[in-house]
Amino acid sequence: GHLVESISLIEREQRCSKAWLPHRTHCKNFITNQLVNAKHLKSVLVLGSGPLHEIPIEILSQKFAKVVLVDIVHLKSTKKSVQHLNNIEFVEHDISEIELLLKTQNKLIAKTPVAFTQIDWGLVLSVNIMSQLPIHLDSYIKGKLKNKFKNEDIDQYLKDVTTNHLHYLQSFNCPALLITDTETSYYDRQEVLLQLDFNYSHLNLSRPRDEWLWNVAPIPEFDKKIAMKMKVSAFVINTLNSH
Repeated sequence: GHLVESISLIEREQRCSKAWLPHRTHCKNFITNQLVNAKHLKSVLVLGSGPLHEIPIEILSQKFAKVVLVDIVHLKSTKKSVQHLNNIEFVEHDISEIELLLKTQNKLIAKTPVAFTQIDWGLVLSVNIMSQLPIHLDSYIKGKLKNKFKNEDIDQYLKDVTTNHLHYLQSFNCPALLITDTETSYYDRQEVLLQLDFNYSHLNLSRPRDEWLWNVAPIPEFDKKIAMKMKVSAFVINTLNSH
């Protein structure tokens, strides 16, 4: 289902392109401004690269000798968009490293990923992927493994996925930039706040370096009467200096 999801995301981005532009710009600017934190400029790893709409790919290609883009699937259109850059490498990989375990063993086995951690990267990026990792797993469990697990066990498992992604970033021997939505809010047509959800109350996240509001789903994208917005927070993990 990842290919279908990726295509669906592209279509949604096209519909919401105007509303999403400030968010994309914030992401690119934050990444660009934080390149000074890189350990070196030999290589950069991008986790959850997607269609590259939030990644300053041209700048990364200019700054680093090698740019490695990792995602569960890469669309042909994405590869074609950077074919003029000769230092881009695409890797298809399950960033959570637990999908195969779930499918083959039908067990809620959580683990901290280890792929790529033994490589000497200059910088690692996790861009708008941490909150997405549990979503596909949740739909798979409820669709394919219905009534096999208790709801509280599923909830804990999905929380563990984001906890382990944070531990994963902390395990790299270089700075890591984490950009993720941390709050989800719902508004009516009069911009009255209806509900506010905190995405990571189970995590001990440091103070973000930057924050902004992402107009994710203007009416009627999410609902005919309700709009959805997200607070996006940007962090620097594993800094090489005291601050």
